[in-house]
Amino acid sequence: MKLNKSKTILLFLVITGISLFIRFWHYPELVNFHGDPPFYLHEVKDMLDSGKIRLVGPIVMSKMIQGRGFYTGPLHYYIVALLGLATDWNVIQMTAFFTLLWITFLVLMFFWLKNKFGNLIALVVYAFVSFLPVFIPLSRTMWNPHFMPLFGLLFLWALDKRRKRPVYYLLSGFFLGLGVNVHYASVLWLLVVFWVIYLELKKKEFLFKHWLFFSLGVLLAESPLVLFEFRHNFYNLRTLIFQLKYGELSAGYTFALPYYFLFPAIPVAGFLLGFFLQKLKSSKFLMPTVILLGFASLWFLRVDLGVYGRKPAYPVGWNLTRQKEVISLIIKDNEKEFEVAETINSDTRASEIRWWLRRAGIGVMGIADYNKAPVLYLVAPESRPAEKEEVWEVFSMRPFRIEFKKDLGDNLFLYKLVRI
Repeated sequence: MKLNKSKTILLFLVITGISLFIRFWHYPELVNFHGDPPFYLHEVKDMLDSGKIRLVGPIVMSKMIQGRGFYTGPLHYYIVALLGLATDWNVIQMTAFFTLLWITFLVLMFFWLKNKFGNLIALVVYAFVSFLPVFIPLSRTMWNPHFMPLFGLLFLWALDKRRKRPVYYLLSGFFLGLGVNVHYASVLWLLVVFWVIYLELKKKEFLFKHWLFFSLGVLLAESPLVLFEFRHNFYNLRTLIFQLKYGELSAGYTFALPYYFLFPAIPVAGFLLGFFLQKLKSSKFLMPTVILLGFASLWFLRVDLGVYGRKPAYPVGWNLTRQKEVISLIIKDNEKEFEVAETINSDTRASEIRWWLRRAGIGVMGIADYNKAPVLYLVAPESRPAEKEEVWEVFSMRPFRIEFKKDLGDNLFLYKLVRI
């Protein structure tokens, strides 16, 4: 089956429009702003306020051993800084940039596969990958893994064109380096590199100087982090050795959260799916496979338009509207010295509440001062009442009295705890 130009353009526009809709439908209510994103904003704002440009990005919290962890490269922070300055730190607009990274990746993937495998295969893969449910709620957050699909696609594109000019080796290494710069899961692309080297050796096409170009590209992309290593006695390298020596191998330690590894895998999977369909092109199995993938895409879309696709990431109900309601209550209460905390997620020190108060010009006591705070504002779920809470941020307030407990909805409550 062949698709002419007009039908291809029409289907492309329909899929793109639906892809935008399922990500931006009720966007302000579904933006995820907790955990990593507010932590990143604090770090970036500190960087800009101090005037000292960082050579590293965020620390990898999932790989901490005895208080030591890796730092990623600073590219994510540089882009967040530019977005903050350009939007006056508008969280919705800044997050929309990260959501649009997905659209950019998907559109570029379509055109690349179209040139390699034709209109039909490109459209089938485009729809299938665009509607994958797992990435829809995640795409509404200001998060560094969202760079990986785009950088991964550009890495594959340049590697595919390497036979034309040696500069494509440099570009391929550069895009791989950018991927690793924003998230270490991108090292999985080295498996593709090893496979290509194997094929070149097998076909007697391998040239060492070409892979020197590739290595130079990686170094260019990672140059701030490399400079950091030289200036800090190879901190990341020493941390790696330390963790290999003292860390216990476990699922959590070696792989962190499994979905991290879906981000770098998705551009490779998109290409492999297109390659697989191309191999079926002259067989009777092509159309049944295309129809099957079409039905799978429609089922994905049904999920995307249902409850799953419209929900924010955990914690449910902790959206921007509710966060700003809490900030308004705290400001109106007009306490001079206080701390804030949450027990609705792992970020018990409430980075997002601290961020909104910072933007309002309201000072909060330091994160090490909970045991000195006269007042603590606590956001907690119904299942974790303040009276029974054992986390240090609340426990260090004891003995305390509850001055008020406000129902925020969705089984979330705002407590005001006053030290006795």
